[in-house]
Amino acid sequence: RATLASLTKPPHLAALPGRRSGRRQSRATFAMSDQLSYPDLVLDPSIRDWVLIPIFVIMFLMGILRNNVTKMMRSSEKTKRDTVQQNNLLMRARRLRANAGWVPAAAFAARKHHFCDKEKGLLMQKQDAPNPMAAMSDPNMMSKMMQGNMAMMVPQMLMMVIIPHFFSGFVLGKIPFPLTPSFKGMLQRGVNLSTLDTAYITSMSWYILAMFGMRGLYSIVLGAGSTTDDSALMQQQMGMAAGGGQPGQQPDYNKLYAAEAENLQITEHKFHLSAAEEKLLRGGKADGVTARGKAKRA
Repeated sequence: RATLASLTKPPHLAALPGRRSGRRQSRATFAMSDQLSYPDLVLDPSIRDWVLIPIFVIMFLMGILRNNVTKMMRSSEKTKRDTVQQNNLLMRARRLRANAGWVPAAAFAARKHHFCDKEKGLLMQKQDAPNPMAAMSDPNMMSKMMQGNMAMMVPQMLMMVIIPHFFSGFVLGKIPFPLTPSFKGMLQRGVNLSTLDTAYITSMSWYILAMFGMRGLYSIVLGAGSTTDDSALMQQQMGMAAGGGQPGQQPDYNKLYAAEAENLQITEHKFHLSAAEEKLLRGGKADGVTARGKAKRA
């Protein structure tokens, strides 16, 4: 009878028990995965005092030392008068474009004509093209490049020896949000544990994060002209100077002037003070006055 009943059952009804068993197995695997979740670690507070803070202090002091050494090695050269005039002209055009709404329409049109006139416009005047081989043939430029390499590479090599020797193998903290296992190689350098949660940070990863994340602190302490930006130094060494040329090469002001003139021509002027009286009345006592007038009319 059981075999006949099983044969007479439709195929979709015969497959229901198997589906239920599969669901039970999936629930069991989910429960086992919850039980096998990574346990929370209890970190010693002395790790903060002897690993976390010392790495931060060493990185900060090394950046200040590198900034001072770079300034001492930098030779004091006088800037050419033509270069200063060209840079000031670009700054004036950019300030006009940024603050166009604070001048009347006639004044903006006059300034725009002064910069972008095809015959007499300041941005339309042809400038001397830079010589791309002048920087390569200058021996002083080669010495400056060598000094820049030394100022960037020597502190990094010294820190890559000190940090792994004294502070390797420590777990410093945990990120307050979950991460995928693909971040394990970036956040847990020096500690190869497959059972460690991805959110934990090791000492080597903290060193790398502090190296690239202290730009704001350096700008506050040392000022905007500090030479502690590792990304900017790397770009200079790779030849990514301003204007797309080689390091030390004078930028092509013809291209810069043409781009600024185009941006200035397509700038839409809207005077911010054209409806100043209406805005003042709307934000001040005008609402109360109009409400009273409407009430009297009603």
